[in-house]
Amino acid sequence: MSSVMNTALPSETISVQHALEKVTGLLETAGASFLDAQNTVDECTKTLVLCDQEVQSLQQLDVATQTVEAVVSILKNILADPALDLSADMPLPSLYSGVKLSEIVRILKGEPGDHVPIPAGEVDLF
Repeated sequence: MSSVMNTALPSETISVQHALEKVTGLLETAGASFLDAQNTVDECTKTLVLCDQEVQSLQQLDVATQTVEAVVSILKNILADPALDLSADMPLPSLYSGVKLSEIVRILKGEPGDHVPIPAGEVDLF
């Protein structure tokens, strides 16, 4: 009688600290992209006359930028708190559950790749 061996690999895990560091880095990159976009929009709108509704819509980019910067600060504060035990492991699939961008999943998994900036989707400008 032959025995059946379980060949399934155990769930990959990542320490909470390492996960927070990776997520913080991703947000820092996104924040820098937001700032670049804001600068581009600022240059483009210098020659345009915008109505109040358009200005309010563009201000949402600034709100998004500030939100990302705030979350980065919060994550850095968590990482810097010596009272927290961030060495615990968590399953990687739980970390990237619901993430639609495969490049983000690859980064979180630590897989090799180009890790090039994530291409944006279609954008309708004006």
